[in-house]
Amino acid sequence: MHTTFKTSLTLGALLLVSSHAAAQEFGGTPTPVSAVKRACDARGGLAAFRTLGIVGVRVNREEVTQDGQTTSATKTLYFLAPGPIPGRTEDQQLGVIAGDDGNGGWALVGGQVDSRPSTSYMVRRLLQADLFPLLLPFSLTWDGVTVADVAAATVGGQQVWRLKVELTRTFFHTPQISTSWTVDLDRKTFSLVRAASPATDLGKGIKADGMLFVWSDPLKLGGILLSAVQRVTGLNEDGAEKSHSRVDHITYKQMAPQNAEALFANPIPPDQRPKPPSAQPPAGQPQTKPGA
Repeated sequence: MHTTFKTSLTLGALLLVSSHAAAQEFGGTPTPVSAVKRACDARGGLAAFRTLGIVGVRVNREEVTQDGQTTSATKTLYFLAPGPIPGRTEDQQLGVIAGDDGNGGWALVGGQVDSRPSTSYMVRRLLQADLFPLLLPFSLTWDGVTVADVAAATVGGQQVWRLKVELTRTFFHTPQISTSWTVDLDRKTFSLVRAASPATDLGKGIKADGMLFVWSDPLKLGGILLSAVQRVTGLNEDGAEKSHSRVDHITYKQMAPQNAEALFANPIPPDQRPKPPSAQPPAGQPQTKPGA
């Protein structure tokens, strides 16, 4: 799962006054750091989240494609709080088990070693694609995530603080997922309302849907508020919702610390592990031959 508008001076002034008035009503616009902290506090606190230890996440996924076809899948994820790594992902239908203990990724496909050099860094990106929206707002504190701005906004009549979130270019495993997101927090309570990533233009006429995330069915794990249901709706280039949608039903389980080695450590013998690509000299610089 950009359009440019000309805005009149009068409309711009009205929006500025409205935004300023809203900020004054609720004590001023929070800074990005303050907004993230208060959002984490609303869900139990970042310190408590970091003490969860190893968390197992089982996701039962039902997706309806744009043409009305329905598919289902089950995925199991593990991460050591605060995430995303050490982490592990298992997809029984695809026969894939992959993990990253912090020293690089590894993967087994149908029991066979995935020897592609890209595996060493792609596993982390795969984990981030699944866990980043699911673990909001805590995932806003991860490496590679920057909350660039906070502004007043309104969503379906609800007043929110809209966080502008920028992710590093290689944060996800595919360019189909935008690295510019918005995360909306209730303006009074700082509870999580929704998150969205826009549609992407991949060039040559290829475009990928954006995604709108909302959550429901709250539950608690070790004092931390999480969601048992995550709904994802496709967005077109104008930000309008599409019929392409997905519902994730999620269960969580805290795992014993002694499971870390079995879950995250690379099970592939060192001599069979993929070698990362060798560094190439800058363009125009001659290569040094062995023994030179």
